[in-house]
Amino acid sequence: MFVLRPLAQRSISLLWAGQVLAATGSEFYMVAVVWIAADFIGSDAGYVSALQSGMLLFGSLFGGILTDRWRHSTTMISSDVLRALLLLVLSVAGLMHVMSLPLLIVLAGCIALLTAAFDPSLQATLPTIAVEPDIRHATNGLFDATRRMARILGPSLIALVNGFLPKSQFFAVTAATLLLSALAVWLAVARLPPAPRRRDFSGAAAVIDGVLGGWRAARSHAAILYGLFTNLMGNIAWAMGILLGMILHLRETSTDPLTDYSLMMTAYGIGNVTTNLILSNMKPRRPVVWIIVAKLIFGIGVFLLPLMHDRLWLMAVACFASINGPFENLAMLHLMQTRSEPHRLAQVYRLMMCAIFLGLFLAYLMSPTLFAWFGIGPSIMGSGAAVFAAGLIGIGLLVWRQRHPAGLTPA
Repeated sequence: MFVLRPLAQRSISLLWAGQVLAATGSEFYMVAVVWIAADFIGSDAGYVSALQSGMLLFGSLFGGILTDRWRHSTTMISSDVLRALLLLVLSVAGLMHVMSLPLLIVLAGCIALLTAAFDPSLQATLPTIAVEPDIRHATNGLFDATRRMARILGPSLIALVNGFLPKSQFFAVTAATLLLSALAVWLAVARLPPAPRRRDFSGAAAVIDGVLGGWRAARSHAAILYGLFTNLMGNIAWAMGILLGMILHLRETSTDPLTDYSLMMTAYGIGNVTTNLILSNMKPRRPVVWIIVAKLIFGIGVFLLPLMHDRLWLMAVACFASINGPFENLAMLHLMQTRSEPHRLAQVYRLMMCAIFLGLFLAYLMSPTLFAWFGIGPSIMGSGAAVFAAGLIGIGLLVWRQRHPAGLTPA
């Protein structure tokens, strides 16, 4: 049994509390952006979300140029404070009834860029706090769970405040959580040594090494490549089917769309956390099978969501669909940790993040056109069917491997 030093324990507790608050506030922010954009341009609100995803992708590729040179705590605190200020501008614009689509687009893009700068700095800071490998693994799991907890807390609070807090003031709520996050970061790392930073690469060379290094490590492992493909497909369905699609679908079909959406996402978060608690104690002996199960479940769940007109059934299907997340994430972490060289692990992880943000970007870019051509409900169902097909492709790959055992690396 490992025991953390008091200083490290305090630092981890502060950072974790700050990230829970920030992630919960982000749930407010994401709903508010799509909701207000939909008031301006209806189903074309997907283009606003596409811009944010594009900025996240861009920031993930190039943000290291800054985060590798600055003290990581400076990057995190600056990112939190600047995002809070931009959100307060949106909040004031809502109060003064001068909110406009161009203002929303510009500030949402800037906020996305700052978000992309924060996360790598956090990940670089954690190893300096939890230095023992076993404790580091547990710490990584703890911080990974914050997003899942936020999917419970955020939507629950949205349902609670809906009706007496204007949507534009969701930005103020998020700003407050980010300022508390900045305070937590400052208190957590003030007495800690700075995290080591890469010095052998800089500028464009650092970007090229980060992208190509991950690909060089992953290209010889069919299991990892399949996982990257399913991450891409899953995030297309996540964005088109749930984050944007169900907002627009419920706006058309529900008498209380925001509450229904909030309860749906709360159920999704509960399923996420519960499944994570169960699977975290089970080592994935065949990780590709876990990924296949994840895609089959998620595909079925997304396909059924627009067919659920009863609130309880909507929540039940969302809870079922959420099972996919821990299955896929834990399997991918296992694959990356066991199939990649240690010095390439971070690069492979960044490659996975690029697949995720590319999926979000493509989904938001395509969704307005697909919604116009086929309708919102059928488009959501189509995205679920595509993810289900990705799971079937995985079954086909396993069958092919059994017949050609020398053709692929073991699953």
